[in-house]
Amino acid sequence: MFTTYNTLIAKNKKTSRLEQLIEWCGGDKPEEFDGLIMLDECHKAKTVDLDEKGDAKVGKQGSSTQTAAAVVELQKRLPRARVVYCSATSVTEPKNLGFMGRLGMWGAGTEFPSGFNQFLQHIHRLGTGAMELHAMHLKSIGAIMARTLSYQACEFDMIDGVSDPKVRNTYNKATELWTDLHAQLADRLVVLRKREEVFDGIDRIQQNNGTLSEEQLFHIELNADSDDEDGLDSDDEDDAVVEQRRLRRMYRNRQPKFVRGQFWSSHQRFFRSLCIASKVDKAIEIAKKSVDEEGKCCVIGLQTTGEAQSKSAKLTSGLSDGGALDEFVSAPNEDLKKVIMQMFPLPPKPKGVIAPQFLNLQLREDDSSFDDSDDEEHVTATGRRSRKASRKPVDYDESKLDSPSGGSGTKRKQGRSPGKTNKRQNTLSKSVTASNSDSDFTVELSDDEMDDSDDDSFASSKGSDNIKKASSTRKTNRKGIPWDEIPLDEVELATMSRVDRADLRRMIDYRKSAERVKKWLDTVDDLALPANPLDRLLNELGGPDKVAELTGRKTRQVKIFDPIKNKDIYVYEKRRSEDAPMDEINIEEKNMFQKGVKKFAILSEAASTGISLQADKRVKNQRRRVHITLELPWSADKAIQQLGRTHRSNQVSGPQYKFLISEVGGEKRFASAVARRLALLGALTQGDRRATGSANGIGLGNFDMDNIYGKRALGKMYDMIWQCSTVSVIELDEDASPLFVEGLKAIDEHLQDAMACHGHWTDNLSLHDTDSKEEATYADLMRALLLGRCKRLAQERVKAIEEGRSVPSLLQRVADQSENVASIKEKIDAEIEASKSIGLSFTVLCNFWLYDVGILQNDSGGRSNKTRDVSRFLNRLLGMNLNRQRYMFDYFVALLSSEINEAKTAGRYDVGIKNITGHNIEFIGTPRSFCFRGLDGRDERVALYSVKIDHGLSCEEAMKSYEEYEGTVVPTSSSQRGWNRRGVRYEAIKTGFYVDERPYLRGGKKVFLIINPGAHTDKCLVLRPNTGRKTVNKISYRETYNNLTRTNPDRAQRLWEREFELADLPYNQPYQFSCPGRHLETKVFAGKIVPVLAKLIKASGESVSTEYGSSSNKKNYSVVRVESSDAMKRDQLSQESAESSQGAETEMVDAKKGLVISHADPVEGEEDVGRGIARRMEKIGGCIFRGEIAKYRNDGGNQECDPPGTFFASFSNGAKLKMDAAQANKARKLYQKEVAKLVDAGMPEESASVTKFECCTDLTSLKHTACEPILSAMEDQNPEQYEVNYEEKFSGKVPDSIVGLQFQDTTVAMSDVHGNSIDVEMWEKVLMNLASDLLRSGILTTRQLSSLDKAEGFSK
Repeated sequence: MFTTYNTLIAKNKKTSRLEQLIEWCGGDKPEEFDGLIMLDECHKAKTVDLDEKGDAKVGKQGSSTQTAAAVVELQKRLPRARVVYCSATSVTEPKNLGFMGRLGMWGAGTEFPSGFNQFLQHIHRLGTGAMELHAMHLKSIGAIMARTLSYQACEFDMIDGVSDPKVRNTYNKATELWTDLHAQLADRLVVLRKREEVFDGIDRIQQNNGTLSEEQLFHIELNADSDDEDGLDSDDEDDAVVEQRRLRRMYRNRQPKFVRGQFWSSHQRFFRSLCIASKVDKAIEIAKKSVDEEGKCCVIGLQTTGEAQSKSAKLTSGLSDGGALDEFVSAPNEDLKKVIMQMFPLPPKPKGVIAPQFLNLQLREDDSSFDDSDDEEHVTATGRRSRKASRKPVDYDESKLDSPSGGSGTKRKQGRSPGKTNKRQNTLSKSVTASNSDSDFTVELSDDEMDDSDDDSFASSKGSDNIKKASSTRKTNRKGIPWDEIPLDEVELATMSRVDRADLRRMIDYRKSAERVKKWLDTVDDLALPANPLDRLLNELGGPDKVAELTGRKTRQVKIFDPIKNKDIYVYEKRRSEDAPMDEINIEEKNMFQKGVKKFAILSEAASTGISLQADKRVKNQRRRVHITLELPWSADKAIQQLGRTHRSNQVSGPQYKFLISEVGGEKRFASAVARRLALLGALTQGDRRATGSANGIGLGNFDMDNIYGKRALGKMYDMIWQCSTVSVIELDEDASPLFVEGLKAIDEHLQDAMACHGHWTDNLSLHDTDSKEEATYADLMRALLLGRCKRLAQERVKAIEEGRSVPSLLQRVADQSENVASIKEKIDAEIEASKSIGLSFTVLCNFWLYDVGILQNDSGGRSNKTRDVSRFLNRLLGMNLNRQRYMFDYFVALLSSEINEAKTAGRYDVGIKNITGHNIEFIGTPRSFCFRGLDGRDERVALYSVKIDHGLSCEEAMKSYEEYEGTVVPTSSSQRGWNRRGVRYEAIKTGFYVDERPYLRGGKKVFLIINPGAHTDKCLVLRPNTGRKTVNKISYRETYNNLTRTNPDRAQRLWEREFELADLPYNQPYQFSCPGRHLETKVFAGKIVPVLAKLIKASGESVSTEYGSSSNKKNYSVVRVESSDAMKRDQLSQESAESSQGAETEMVDAKKGLVISHADPVEGEEDVGRGIARRMEKIGGCIFRGEIAKYRNDGGNQECDPPGTFFASFSNGAKLKMDAAQANKARKLYQKEVAKLVDAGMPEESASVTKFECCTDLTSLKHTACEPILSAMEDQNPEQYEVNYEEKFSGKVPDSIVGLQFQDTTVAMSDVHGNSIDVEMWEKVLMNLASDLLRSGILTTRQLSSLDKAEGFSK
């Protein structure tokens, strides 16, 4: 039975497909069904929320999808069914595991009997290392198989700080416009809420058959929809006109509660589009160089295509396929103008008024008689003006909201200076808000600011019936009049009827609203926003003939030359080719790329699965792929899917990945999300966070900020900003001077306004009743600053204003040309320096910057979720100009680094599985073996290994590290220089050998090798003879660095060898002050530790009741990976041998079979009997069967049948063949090749070399291994050694590598059985406490298990 997930959740009134499927499986007894359920692409069910009983919670009760609920229910109703979960990206968060109940990690008989939620809490408390341990445990018991292609053949290049000067300038201008829009946001919501309240009151009165007041009737008349006054849309009208009218009606009555979320989601999309646009030129440069100069081919990855914006522009321009525009559509342009039309909608158009031309883009420039209710439109050839025109012809009217009833702007309280306006709004804000006050809102944003859903579903129907009634009954004889000629003269309204008053008022409101919108739109035109990146890439890399486009869009813009107009035009065309239907176009494009016809390919999210673009051995185009990631996807799943398009099996070469990250600090938000989820994906599926190509390998490790340390750093940063802290966290360079001028200018302007009013200036900082919402919010911010933390600064600035030294007055002198720029600059600099000494700090400026992007103290103060919402902060960071953004981002990163360093020092930092490294690592003696689970885990052994680590670094290794960096030019920046706390100047850290020669070192000089990777990181590498390699923070290490003297390599080599010998001591025996010995012995718990993991941690005294990484939770354990030095050396020699033999061996290629035959390790005679061989069966799909040489004959007994030199071979499929020497050598080579593949994938060589495979059909033959306890049956128990009750004799050999739990190498105090205090090692405390708890719980000891084994007939 095959079914899709959509079919699984289908139902009708009588039954559901799920019920039918269960009935098909088990009939009346579904609990007896023991067949197989294969859940392919099971990640479809990962969004699951389970209750205490393990049932999926859906709808209002929980967040489970219908698919997830059906998958959980299917498994629960068929309890004996075998289940296989298959997916390429099954889980990226631990919570996604909920539907995988058959893994056996929670439920009855496990450490988490309460169910999945208990297991999930345990995972969150223990961190990523626990995730990796659980995944490895599942692999060890055969419950999970995860394979990924090795990334060893790939190259990763993180190109950070990509910038385009033109886009940078546009970006900064756009931030000013968005700041002004945000300043209007709260007031706009106030107006919408008031309007909604009025209609609610009208609805209540009408429902109770009440009588409406004159004011309510006037409100209905004023807001009546006149667009449909003539009934249905005329059949002869242009489709674009009908579409525009539909959009106006739909958006006019939008509910206010959705507007804020839509504003911020549009804000994010807009700036993300600019980030992508800033990288297009760099991507084109890399792509052309890769193809033209390096002989490679290029794949560019995008997530969005901009088709929605392009389609909107085409529709509102009245174009069809084949129509042309004078330029590429700009997605940011479309988004921004849509936001403007949403925030400042035109009211219903009065009958007879000729609509603004910017509402109907298909009008000719000279058409002045258009009325959008009646006339037929004319479409020009291009449909829009070029970007150089005064306005940009796009669909400005997609988002009509109703205009407010109020008319004039808000008046200030008597006593304030006349004409006073908010100084935080720039000139544009003042001009466009003079006529109406509907501008801003205060509704809280929904939880997901990234909501990108369609706005169409948000239209409200409140008051629509009343409006339609008024619209259908209105009569007017007014003739057509252009919108900008509507008179604004004051008239006597008392003698007019209600209908006439409403008509007059709506005409005036219509003109004022249109004028305001036009000013905003003209400002957008001046930004010269960049074109759609996909269209630019497609056309500048050669057009559709040279670029394979693999996206989901149906139409695109193509640049062609118009000989009639003698210029380039941009034509809309369908992507459908002449020879293939639309649904196969991506397959055709892929084939053209793989054949080498097209050397460039562009991928979007729609083509990120199911398409192979690797340098496959079977295709003609075997050039190496250069994969440029221009836009990071939202999730790790999609990142892995897109990267996997060019990195697949059977490839000639691995791809070169190039990740372009712009200089925009806020873009790190996207990299942060991907980096974090990549690490979790590897940890959850393969037991290794590095397995996904992972964040560090790909180069995204430094961008992982959305974690517990990032949240804590963000909360700390907000606290420091609100408190106007003067603590220096980052160093400011000369670029920061204009920022201080801006900040001081804002303070001076606000104080000037307060001083101009009657009374004392401190009293005038209070709120006024007539303040708009935005004015009140800004005044509240200023009052808190100037009467609080910056009170002294405010007092001094008042004096400066009175003396004519304010920043605005000084700048005015430049404008009046009464004083030259140099003189004014000197005076302003003096004012800035004086202000810095009395409170004008960097954090004061940050208050203004955060205000501009909607982050306020009363929103994010305290310990609310917003205080720690890193994604929200990085999203809003996008709206700051790049200079502010850089400093704010650096401020956050500096605090994040501090938090991480503090966590590492306190032992709380989650590094996942930590690799134990050193000069030499070896296992000592025989490990101790324990059985802690009794009958529940009779075959689950926990081993305690003793590991000896030599932490030293030999002189040869140090010199090798130095030579790798010698001659490398390390870029420095002003941020790497500064002063320490004592006022001493320090320089940038330079790579080289250093010596500490201070007199307190009586045992000799200390030698260091310091490596500075460059300005792109705040870390440097410090190497010492006794402690090896350590990564330290540059800032925290500069105190030590200043005490060191640089020396030459020859002298350093002599000192290094001497100190290396002196350090040949145990770690707890220092050879001189602060210099411990090299050798450390530690204990590691390994084996089947996952089932008792929580008990082990609890036995150590570690609290598992708090969130992992919290400041109160000092972690005393680590998840570690230990590999002996001998094993590492063997692996290294094997790799070097393979590389050398690969280059030296002679190869022959069988043209028919494609089999590579090597003369290395030849098969010669009798001594080769028993050696492995392999045979490829082309007739059954190229399957490879293994076998071995069973016999060799060279006696010449039967010359015809068995000539001398015949090899007899037997294979795993039962075949027996005779081969000559050449055939045997081919088979041997194929076998070696297959073994090498498995070993390279991580399989032990012993397992990879198996030649015989036996199938076990008798499950009774799978017997467990009987216990052999340490204590004999007659031996008395030692009350001080409870652990020996669960110890057994270790059997088998010591492995080369283990992964397990390491507790701190410290001595702790505990009480013995007599209540006396004793000092023991941490690992001893764990054993004693755990064994004591198990004895009290009645868990069977190894002696009891051994007796049970003997009774059941098992033997050792």
